[in-house]
Order: sequence, then structure tokens, then C-alpha cells
Amino acid sequence: MVTTSRYVDALLTSAMPLADKDKLLKTLLRITSLLTNPSNVEEIMQKILDDVVDALGFDQGIIRMCDGSRQFLETRVVKNYKPEEAKRAFSVAINLSHDCVASKVYKTGQAMVIEDVSTDPRMTETDRLLTRLNDRGSIFCAPLKIGNVVFGITATWCRQETSFFPEMMDLFLTFANQMSIIIHNAQLFDNNAEKIRQLTVLGKAVSEMNSSYVLDNHIREVLTEAALDISSASKALFYIIDDDKNRFLIHDGKQVTTEEKQLRNSRIEPSIIPQAISSNAIVVKQPPITEDGSIPIFDGLDSELAIPLHIGDKFRGALYLAKERSQYTPDQINVLDILVKNACTAYDNSIMHSLLSREAKSLKTEVEKLKEREDFLLGFDNIIGTSTKMAGIFHVIKEVAGHNTPVLIQGESGTGKELIARAIHRQSNRNTRAFVDVNCAAIPGTLLESELFGYEAGAFTDARKKKIGLLDYANGGTMLLDEIGDMSFPLQAKFLRVLEEGHIRRLGGTENIPIDVRFVFSTNKDLSKMVNDGLFREDLYYRISVVPIVLPPLRERGEDILLLAKHYVREFNKKFRKKVRGFSKEAEQILLAYRWAGNVRELKNIMERVMILQNVGTTILPENLPAEMRAADEGGNYRISMDTFLPNLTSGSMDYTAITEEITNKIKGKILERALEMSRGRKSEAAKLLNISRYKLIREQKKSGIS
Repeated sequence: MVTTSRYVDALLTSAMPLADKDKLLKTLLRITSLLTNPSNVEEIMQKILDDVVDALGFDQGIIRMCDGSRQFLETRVVKNYKPEEAKRAFSVAINLSHDCVASKVYKTGQAMVIEDVSTDPRMTETDRLLTRLNDRGSIFCAPLKIGNVVFGITATWCRQETSFFPEMMDLFLTFANQMSIIIHNAQLFDNNAEKIRQLTVLGKAVSEMNSSYVLDNHIREVLTEAALDISSASKALFYIIDDDKNRFLIHDGKQVTTEEKQLRNSRIEPSIIPQAISSNAIVVKQPPITEDGSIPIFDGLDSELAIPLHIGDKFRGALYLAKERSQYTPDQINVLDILVKNACTAYDNSIMHSLLSREAKSLKTEVEKLKEREDFLLGFDNIIGTSTKMAGIFHVIKEVAGHNTPVLIQGESGTGKELIARAIHRQSNRNTRAFVDVNCAAIPGTLLESELFGYEAGAFTDARKKKIGLLDYANGGTMLLDEIGDMSFPLQAKFLRVLEEGHIRRLGGTENIPIDVRFVFSTNKDLSKMVNDGLFREDLYYRISVVPIVLPPLRERGEDILLLAKHYVREFNKKFRKKVRGFSKEAEQILLAYRWAGNVRELKNIMERVMILQNVGTTILPENLPAEMRAADEGGNYRISMDTFLPNLTSGSMDYTAITEEITNKIKGKILERALEMSRGRKSEAAKLLNISRYKLIREQKKSGIS
């Protein structure tokens, strides 16, 4: 082995001038520091290649990476290339089936040194074409690999023939190994960041498509824009066939054209779109397989993807995407598939809303008996409601019930989130199996974990025997995780793994137990805000909110308030053996004007109180309703009877200032009492009703002597 001094002398006296030891050491340290650099892959590769070529004294360098098909080596970065050389390098990919230095190094995983390109028999015509080294020069080519997995190569050139010392080769291989680790880590970072970005785009697009039931171009525009963003495609085409009218519609991201079906555009028929529609399956056509009989719609864009669209029973079509040679990754295809399915659901909702609106306009006024009977009819799957918003939600339930996609139900407390979850279960093919509901807010974090996952005997002090968890018990059925926003952060991470891998491990156990559970989640919190505040895991949020259902508060379902109230009157008539027929017009106005902070749950409780405590005749009158309801007029203001507060004015002498101050304090006290009564003692809600801060409410309580 050559000593250190001899090694340095050899480097300094070689035909290829190299930097001194300090420069080499600094280069190695700079390259190593890139392990924690957040730059993207291309930037990191360029920095490494620049340093290696300069430090070792080469004239040119290149890094090529294997493409998604693992059949081509594509140029990623170059060093000291002339513009025309760089253009050729980036435009020509090396086919690994061809015989050349780069393909040999990639296949064998072993470095190759060619000291004289003019005489070495390993040089092929492909190499001479790629490097333009015909008469003289040297090449050093090394694999980029992790373990035994090769994912690219790096090569450097000298214009002069060079004798490479063993120490130089070891140094170059050291640099190549460092390059492999750094590039691999950067790729992992980029891939994870890209997955999160794609899911973010998906979540935003799904929310926008479901934000309106108006049947216009909004859904189509959101779909194509999001698809282009997720896939990094150059072109998008939205193609729909209208069988009833025997025509089709094309939207290429810029303009919309409508043509008769028999005059189908000559670009569509030879493409992969008809295949996707007829097979009802995703069709991918990308290099190296480009010859399948179909013709690309856009010139030069031969990497194609077509995802079938089915909107109700009437419309069929596909979303088509095209770009240059780059591949569509499995993650991109999965996210795009979810995006298209949500677009179809959004279209179905809009169509249903349009049909309902049209029918509503054409309906005639029916006789009172028929109207009463219609009002008493239950809504969807024992959920009462005929409002437009509830009709849209019922349709979404039908659409998602048959799938195993997670559903996130959001809404204020008392809006009926559990009823929606049970309806999804009953409408699904799991309706004969268990429905398990778990309130995450009611069970402490450590206990919730053991309740969900179960535990083995001896897992902790009191674990005397094995316990089957609720996830295991719900196998084959549906689980509702209510108030998911209250799940602890560590348990969120563990539950995310269950969603991704489909198995559980009991506390204290080592066995992975596969489960088949359809998950429904519900919350009255703003999970997206919790994600931004760092209170909820972002990856779990996007995993559970693929199909969001937002329940409207009762105050936004004016059509359903009287319908629900009459339903509960009938229910409590049977329960308490009474014969109440309904409400007076004045009582109905009070019901409609009330704010219903507790939503449907509050309405049911008030109806039960009215039917139990009040001496109700055949009709419920305003005086039969609770005081907090009668206190609000249509504008939400309070009616106060001044006779309650006025003193006896016949005494002949009084202190006006003291009396008015006393009356003012009494009125303030009554307002505070009523607000607290309406909010069931919850000070934050009472302060919100009075449009003051919670601290001001507490101060006013103390002044008025209210406990």
C-alpha cells in the first residue's frame, strides 16, 4: 500500500492535475453536508457533480438516473458541457438494452475505467456518439447505488489520456458512494413532499367541487386544474358523451366544443380514451411502451393517462392527461382516481339539485290533508329532512355507502352526525355486521388505545387476561370514531398506521392481526385549523377526509324545523298518551325565529319538556313554550315586560336616580340569567349570544349577584 506522502506525490505528479489534500477534504465535507440540505434533487446533484469534477481535475461530468420503467438512463445534470452537447445529452436517453459503458456499469454495479478511449475495445459506437471522444481521452464511470440496488451512474471525462492510480480510483468511488447516499435521501425527501402536496391539492379540489350544487362549469374547471397540478401533465382533456342527445363535449382546459356523436373528432377515436370508457378502467400509455395501436391526441406528448368518468346513468366519458416522456407514478394515478370519483359525485349532487329545483317549481299546491301527510313522512333512512341541503347529503350517503372509502362527517353538536354514520352503515353491504361507535372525547387517551386495540395478558399491571379490542370486534363492519379531533397525537400516529396497513397489534402483543373495517369519522371542530395549529396530524387529516360530509345547523334548515317539531309531538303523544295536534301560527313563528344553538338535539329536548311540564291542550300556544324561546323576536332581540320592574308610583316621593339604576341592574340581571339559561350555563355560549366577551359576562354576573 502506498504511504500518505507517496500518495500525495503521486496525485501531484500524475498526468491529471489534482487539488491538494485540504481541497479534497473540504470537497468531501461540502458533499457530506448536503445530507441535511433541504434543496431539491437536481440542485443537490449539480452541486455534487461540480465539486467532484473540480476537485479531481476532470474536464466534464454527467449524472444519469434510471427512469420509472427501469429501461432508460436519463440525463439529470451535466458539468462543463457546451450548449449543443447539453441539449443532446438531455434529449437522448440511454436504452439499457444497448451496449455501452453506462449500461454495463448500471447492470453490473461495478465501476469502469477507460484510460485510452482510442484503443480500449470496451468503447462502442454508442459511447463515441454520446461522448464525442473519438481519438483520445479517458473515462471514469461509477454506479450510484444503495446496497445492491443501482439507480443511476455518474461519469467523468478527461480530454487527455490519463493513468489512474489506485488511490485516485478509491477516491472517486468514495465520492460516488457519498453521492449515492445523498441523492437517495434527497429523492426520498422529494417523494414524501410531493405526496403531501398532491394530497393537499386533492383535498382543496374536493372541497371546492362539493362547495356548490350549481350545475355549471365550476366542477369541470376545478377538476382539470387539479389534475394538471397533481400529474405535472402538459395537457388535459375532459371528454363526456351524452347518450340521450347523441352528442359529446370536449374541454381541453381552454375552450369547450360540442359536436354530434357521429362526427366524433378524429383525434378522439384512435386514442386511448375509447378503451378507458369501454373497459371502465384506467388506461396508462407511457414510454417505453408507446406502440399499442392508439395515437396520441397531442403531438410530442406520448405519455398518456385516461381515467373513466360515469356521472349517473346518463353520461359517460374520461379525463385524459398527456405529457412528455416522464412517467405517471402509482401515487399520482391513485390520487387522480380519487379526484375523478369525487368529481363524479359532485356532478351527481349538482344534477340532483337541478332536478329537485325544477320539480319544486312545477309542483302545485295540494290539499291540506295531503300536505300534512307529506310533512309527517320521514326523510332518508329515518333521518327527517326535506331541505335542499339534506337532500344533497342523502344522495352523497347513497353514493359513498357502497365503497370502503373513509368518510368525515362535520357539523355542530346536535346536528345528527351519528345518525348519518348509521345511515351509511345500513346502506352499505356491511349492514349485517357490527356498527361500533366510539367517543374519542369521552375516553382518556391511554384507555382509548386499549379499548381500540385490546391487549394481551400481562401487557400492564391489571391486564390479567387477553382483551379483544373494538377494532377487532368491528371486523367486517363499520366503526364510527366520534370527536376524532380529541384523539391524542401519539394515538393518531398509531391509528394512521392501521388505516394504511390494514392490521392492528394488541398492547403487549407481537402479532399483526388483519382487520377489515369501514371507518366513519365525525367532529364538531375545524380539523383543517387544528392541522395549521399543530393540534392534529396533517397526514391523518388527508387520509380520513377523502369524502367530507358537512351537516348544516338546524337554523340553516328552515324547511325542516316545523317538520321535526311535528314529528316529536307525534312521538311524545304516543309516549305520554296525549292528543296534541300541532302548533298555533304564533307558536310556529317562535319556533322558526329561535336560534337553536343545540340544533336537533335541543329541539327534541324542548318538545319533550313542553309535552311533560306544560298543560298543553290540542294545540301548542306561545305560552306553552319555554321563556327563552318567547324572549326572541324575529330579529333576535329580547322582549322585556317593564311592568315587572316599575315601582309603585303612588307614594308621592321617590329617588328617580336610585330607582332607574335599580331597574337597569335588574334588567341586566334578567338578560344575563336568560342568556345563561338558553346556553345551559355555558358562559362562552352565553357571551356569544350577547355579543360580549366571556370575561365581561363574568364581571357583569358579579355586579348583578348572579351565581
